[in-house]
Formats: sequence, C-alpha cells, structure tokens
Amino acid sequence: MDLPRVYPITSDALTSKELQTSIRRLASTKITIFQYRRKTLHESKVKDELALLETVSSDMNISIIINSYHDKNLDNNFSGVHLTGEDLKKVTFRQVDRNKFFGISCHNKEDILKAESLEADYIFLSPVKETPSHKDLQPLGWENFSELSKKTKLPVYALGGLSKEDLSEAEKNGAYGVAGISRFWSH
Repeated sequence: MDLPRVYPITSDALTSKELQTSIRRLASTKITIFQYRRKTLHESKVKDELALLETVSSDMNISIIINSYHDKNLDNNFSGVHLTGEDLKKVTFRQVDRNKFFGISCHNKEDILKAESLEADYIFLSPVKETPSHKDLQPLGWENFSELSKKTKLPVYALGGLSKEDLSEAEKNGAYGVAGISRFWSH
C-alpha cells in the first residue's frame, strides 16, 4: 500500500461544499488519501456527505479512510478504517481486509504494541504539540515522539499541533509523515 507523507483529516469546521472543494484542491497537490472524521455531524448527514465524497474522491483518484467513530456508515466502498484511541481499547482483531488501509491512533507505548498486534498498516502518534482538539492530553514533544517511534516498525505519522511544513522535523524524529486537521487542507 502506498502511504502519503502528508495525511489530511477532515475538519468539522468545513461545510459539505467546502469539503468537496478542498478535496479537489488536494488532488492538485498530489495528495492521494485523507481521513473522514466529522464527529459533530448528525449520522444522516454523514451518510449523505459520504455518498457525495465517494463520487468526488473517485473522480479525483483520492482514497477515503473512514474514522471508526463513523462505524455505522462503513461499507466496502471506502479504502480503509482508522481506529480512534477509544476504539483501540475495544478491538481484538484487524478490522478490515488486508487490501484496505488500517490505521490506529496511538498515544503511548502500550497503544503502539496493541496496534502492532492488530496488524495495523500505520499509526498516528499524538499529540506532538498542544492542540485544541485534544486539550486533555499532555503533548509528547519531539523527544518523546522520537523515542516512541523507535519502538515500532510501523509507519508513524506525527499528529497534533503540526502543519505540512513540519514534515522535515517529523522525519528527523523518526516519523514516516505528518497528519493533521486545520493546517492540512490548503496549498
């Protein structure tokens, strides 16, 4: 599976129309994958939006990874699943076929070990820096991130308070790439 170095996650702040426009912009920057994570939308709106995005993403040759928060909306039309940290605690086996992406959000060594046992394709390790979306978690900082990323052979994405411009710093600290929400949808 071909994983990108820059991995955008959808923002709850975008309207459906803005999200479609943003996906088209992603294609122009050669980003080929994004995670759908829209926790503030009503379930019926999520289903409608996913139907729209599936068409747009297919036309643009961009893979949609569905956050496990939306597990009621999962079907075989998407390119994979990304488990939340909460869902990681509940599962005991790989959640998707081997021909689909399977990512997991991790915050510590135990999470990483479990992700390996579940045969994840990649992990997000977060938060590296302070971030408004996870105010309850203590930032790892680059030193702790580096130490944790050395404990796995899985591709590790740095996440939390970062932008695309942090890719070089992330790679110096053992990351495969960077992931994020607010600063990842523009040129």
